Amino acid sequence: MDGTGLEGKDVEYEVVLRFRPGGPAIFGVWSRPETADEKFLEWLGAHGQPGAVLTLTAIVDGVVHPVKHWTAEGGVQAGTASSV
Repeated sequence: MDGTGLEGKDVEYEVVLRFRPGGPAIFGVWSRPETADEKFLEWLGAHGQPGAVLTLTAIVDGVVHPVKHWTAEGGVQAGTASSV
């Protein structure tokens, strides 16, 4: 799914939605990358609006690996960190 080469490792996938940069967040954590990607797209469809920031990261041994993020200004960006 994510092209990071993390498949098969003990990975948690976290989706975080902020309605404005640096604002309060809602998040979810999944063990399957497909589920996290589905939630990312679901949340984008439901809450994608100017000012919102949506991120999907893979967490391996406490190290965060950016998978993708979305803002109204930049659209979906793969494998990049965002300022949340």
